[in-house]
Amino acid sequence: MPKVRVIKPINCMEAEAEAPKLRVCAYCRVSSDHTGQLQSFSAQVEYYTRLIESNNAWTFAGIYADEVRPD
Repeated sequence: MPKVRVIKPINCMEAEAEAPKLRVCAYCRVSSDHTGQLQSFSAQVEYYTRLIESNNAWTFAGIYADEVRPD
């Protein structure tokens, strides 16, 4: 008769406590310095900042962004 191996379940809270936090950043950019685009850039920064900071498994490492230059 084959042997049965019992695998102990992992408590989700224990697994989260053991896993190292990931450092996460966001890349935000717009294609021009038009007013609507700049508002979009601000919205991107705000959204991704909140998203990353709300995840307990992540550490917010900042925003990576391209500089918008006038044509």
